[in-house]
Amino acid sequence: MAVAKKSAKAPAARSGNDGIDWRSLYLYAVCLITLLVVLFSTVSLINAIINSVFPDPAYLDPYAKPENAPSPVLLDQQERDNQIRAIKNIFTSFTTIAVATPLYIYHWRQTKK
Repeated sequence: MAVAKKSAKAPAARSGNDGIDWRSLYLYAVCLITLLVVLFSTVSLINAIINSVFPDPAYLDPYAKPENAPSPVLLDQQERDNQIRAIKNIFTSFTTIAVATPLYIYHWRQTKK
């Protein structure tokens, strides 16, 4: 007695790798974004440190008449304000780095699993 062979191929079992790996895509996207945030915050931090050490001078209008010239006290206050603004930018940049770096590290470690 002969056994009949099936002429039609059975459909292959569908594997999970045929589509997009959304988990990896998400993890790498978050890593890229947080890495860019850390990079730009580091540049901003360096710039703020330089501005706090060497604050921008107060603005002097070259076309102002001598009687309309700002007082030296006002010029000193403007320079101090520039330095205070730079110090605030240091803390802002440092805080951004402090938040983005652990997010990056966590997501990067998740990509290795």
